[in-house]
Amino acid sequence: MAEGHGMAEGQSNSADLAARFENALHNTAKYWRHAMDRRLQDLGISLTSWMTIAAASQVRSPMSQSELADMLSVSGASMVHMIDRLVRAGLVVREPSKSDRRVNRIVITHAGHRHYAELKNEAAAVRQQLLARIELEKLAHLTELLEQLQCMLQP
Repeated sequence: MAEGHGMAEGQSNSADLAARFENALHNTAKYWRHAMDRRLQDLGISLTSWMTIAAASQVRSPMSQSELADMLSVSGASMVHMIDRLVRAGLVVREPSKSDRRVNRIVITHAGHRHYAELKNEAAAVRQQLLARIELEKLAHLTELLEQLQCMLQP
């Protein structure tokens, strides 16, 4: 009977650990975004704007608004408003797709590329500051675990 109790306790501990993990993962991602957003707001750009510019800068060919929205896990309507702000700021332009006139491709302007280069360094500094007190070996292990989990969860 003691063995059965130990097994139930082990399952309970496992469930508690899984719940703690889920909570820690969710809250860490949320607090990470808030810390990055605060620092970038000081530079006059939101985290979502930065992520949009970064995503659009790193692709070989321009993406559509809906592709960017999917990549960043935001709604299409939110992406339209984001692109509108970036267009007004002169950081991106909408260009009609050559293959589908219903689709606009988002193209980074020269000013957008310059802004991205500046912000990329600032974002790297924020990451470095946030991770400075974590041992490199632990960070590598955690990163590998999160990448493994990401692979398992991707459709």
